[in-house]
Amino acid sequence: MNDRPGVAAILSELRRELKRQDIRVATLAERLDVAEPTVWRWLRGEGLSLHRLDQICGVAGLELRDLIGRSRGPEQDAFTLAQERILAADRGLALAFFAILHGAQKRDLEEQFGLIGKRLEQCLARLERMDLLDVSHSGRLRARTRKAVRWRSGGPMAIAFEKTVKRFFVAMDFGAPESRYISDMVRLSSAGRARVHALFEALREDIQLICEQDQAASMDDYAWSAVLMLVRPLDLEAITNEWRATDTAQGGQADITPA
Repeated sequence: MNDRPGVAAILSELRRELKRQDIRVATLAERLDVAEPTVWRWLRGEGLSLHRLDQICGVAGLELRDLIGRSRGPEQDAFTLAQERILAADRGLALAFFAILHGAQKRDLEEQFGLIGKRLEQCLARLERMDLLDVSHSGRLRARTRKAVRWRSGGPMAIAFEKTVKRFFVAMDFGAPESRYISDMVRLSSAGRARVHALFEALREDIQLICEQDQAASMDDYAWSAVLMLVRPLDLEAITNEWRATDTAQGGQADITPA
């Protein structure tokens, strides 16, 4: 192979997948019965034949056709308005998409999310038509967006989140042993809150990395986990209304009992 942009993109995607699966050069060398320096050269595109590329894909459980499909261009980083409207109108479809986005395959959707038979096939076919999903010849599912895909502020997905998803977060038992959270009250300007939100974005990428490392470690206690990061101004009037109302009723005299 040479250094054409298309080839470079394929090799970049291959290296990314090998890293994600924690497949080392030493492992490839052993499986392919070649020296490690040879593998290093191949991963740089030097002297790499299609046959050898296909063999490396095989070690990673990939099809060459699927690898090429992944490397066609940058992943979509935001939903189109049409995509948002469809996902917002069908909670099952949206759940299937976000599960696939974070690594779920058909078996996961069947066993963990209860999407089976015709319902599952309809979901997958619709996501493909929406240009949100690639299905390889082996049946492997891959979302066509970045994991940190964005939706519009005040748009269909934001409204759907407000109506449906938010209540699941609010209803959670924050005191349960498996609930891990932090809470704070600070004084921030609008610019300060924007900076905190930028930290959330960076932290989300770190969380994705932890997820990939977790999967590579083959742990036995996986559970789909909810993560919500939020910063917003407090409604102090609502928070302090209880004693403000009492003070007003008593003519402005606060009932303060000495310690």
